[in-house]
Amino acid sequence: MNIPLIVGRENVKHVVSVSGGKDSGATYLEALERTEGDFIALCADTGNEHPETLEYVSRLHERTGGPKVQIIKADFTAQLERKKRFLESGKAVSRTKNPWSPARVDQVLAHGLKPTGIPFLDLCCSKGFFPARNSAFCSQSLKRLSNLSLVQQPLIDSGFHVWSWQGIRAEESAKRACYPMWEPSPDTEGMTIYRPLMGWTLADVIAKHKHHGLKLNPLYGMGFERVGCLPCINSSKKDIRLVAKLFPWAIEKIRQWENEVRAVSRLQVSTFFHQDTTPGASGPTQIDEVVRWSRTRHGGKQYDLLVYADQSISDVCIYAGGLCE
Repeated sequence: MNIPLIVGRENVKHVVSVSGGKDSGATYLEALERTEGDFIALCADTGNEHPETLEYVSRLHERTGGPKVQIIKADFTAQLERKKRFLESGKAVSRTKNPWSPARVDQVLAHGLKPTGIPFLDLCCSKGFFPARNSAFCSQSLKRLSNLSLVQQPLIDSGFHVWSWQGIRAEESAKRACYPMWEPSPDTEGMTIYRPLMGWTLADVIAKHKHHGLKLNPLYGMGFERVGCLPCINSSKKDIRLVAKLFPWAIEKIRQWENEVRAVSRLQVSTFFHQDTTPGASGPTQIDEVVRWSRTRHGGKQYDLLVYADQSISDVCIYAGGLCE
């Protein structure tokens, strides 16, 4: 059931999370209609975004007449310093479960644990590994918690009740279909989580953009299925292939990040994509191996010659209606 929102009350603040994707765009437009533009829009820059996405988000207010999106970045300086102190204390070597070797501790400390200012990379270095499908701590740490600590919690501390708008649709997956449209935040007092698109279809999302004359993120027009991160740990085979083809600098970025995280991890085997990404591979999967796999047919053994043809494999927007730039 669509619960009517509390609009115009002084003690309520509506906060909309924006990623640059189609669903968060539709959520922004829905909030624009239902709160008469009286909301705060946030975008968390993970440090793994495409410049087109950040540009799209930063100009959303110009294209819609809504509020300007605040772009925020998480800081993991404290976590890196805590890991450094832990290694220096000797507790890493003496612990019973998963102990570090003294030589490995010395290597990591010699390499250094200094923040780079890239939230995604600093987060992974502090943990010593990359997120995985069944443990996607990146979204929680880089987006939800940073939104909460930098914007939402200060509003709550000031006496406001926060409605946190999230662009999640039941149609996307069985797991998301189980989410309620709205609920009190289970871990933050003074906050209500609101998912206005739960009953929406993809057609509804596109129709909302059409109604406001808002084009989609240009990355969709290049054939990408996901535009949140470049690449995302959950990127499809097609998206990985497109990243390698259109933005080789992004593959070089991941190659460097793998080296950095591996240099400060306990076992030196950390990789951006999970080992199971490339069927039949032995040992840790590295980004170059994943790129090679992305160019193969189903099964990962035979190369798809269409990938190497002169014609583009996906120059047409995956959504109808001319909404891609």
